[in-house]
Amino acid sequence: MLASFISKKRIRSRKTAETYQGALKVWARSRGFEEPDLAIQEIQEKHLDIYEVLQDFVNHLHGEGKAPKTTWTYFAALKAFLIDSDFEISDSKLRGKVTLPAKYDLSIDQAPTREEVKKIMLRSKLDTKAAIAMLASSGMRIGELVSLTVSDISFGEPGQPSKITLKAAMTKTRKRRLTYISGEGTELLREYLGDKIRDPDAKLFSAGQDALYMKLMRATDRAGLKRKVDKESRRFALHPHCYRKYFFSNMLSAGIDRGITEGFMGHRFGEDSAYLRMSDKELLEQYSKAADRLTFLTSENNSALKSRMEQLEDENKELRDRVERLEAISVERLVLAAGSKKRKLRR
Repeated sequence: MLASFISKKRIRSRKTAETYQGALKVWARSRGFEEPDLAIQEIQEKHLDIYEVLQDFVNHLHGEGKAPKTTWTYFAALKAFLIDSDFEISDSKLRGKVTLPAKYDLSIDQAPTREEVKKIMLRSKLDTKAAIAMLASSGMRIGELVSLTVSDISFGEPGQPSKITLKAAMTKTRKRRLTYISGEGTELLREYLGDKIRDPDAKLFSAGQDALYMKLMRATDRAGLKRKVDKESRRFALHPHCYRKYFFSNMLSAGIDRGITEGFMGHRFGEDSAYLRMSDKELLEQYSKAADRLTFLTSENNSALKSRMEQLEDENKELRDRVERLEAISVERLVLAAGSKKRKLRR
């Protein structure tokens, strides 16, 4: 029964299937069984009250100190599994017989600052650097990032943004969308991929989501930024999903329309998003407004180079002005000399 139930859930979402499977394993163990199918068999054989079964699980999770959000998710998994196993559950009876904890946030996180992102990247290996640059400059989820292959990247010119095509099957909303990674992210990705860049089917991060998540957290720890805002928080203040928060806040700060920003991130904003009405060229023009904010390691060098170029342009302008003045003086002298010579000849 469990295998069939999880298989159906996987059709819609691999992540949900994995979460539900884990939740049902916890439920089975709370009843003294190793497998959920055996726990279902107990309910059938003993004709247990289904609402009491659900409440017992809620009580168990509460006693284990699970966060309200986790309790609600695990409860939803069990309810769906019981319905799939042909138990009838009335929503009105459920509301009257089962008490769930009030929902509130036990996990407190925050968007990193630009300096914090830079600090983490400086303490990362090349693959982790590339992943951070891509997450922070695209608004992608980590699960979307690890689903990408080389063929999903339309590489820009050196130092320029690259277009990312996220297929519907790899997004949380199951809708195709476009986003971009920064010029810095492009160059880091090129360097990291090496010869793999010629293989369109090559996965960018073949180790998978969990492995990449742990690499990112270890880099955060090395940077001295693995901390909690509140000791009661279930999560650390900075974790991979926070790079989406960085992207969101900095796109808005750069003056980019919220509908476009939400579109890059795969969120729906309003009934008619500006993102959906724009061409790739127009989206890139909008994205480029935030280029400086989405660059972390090369920004100082770029600023210095830009400053030097401006200085050289000023010096060249000054030299051109001098040449023009000298040429004017020379012409004036030649005219005067010619006039003087002409007057002498007349005499």
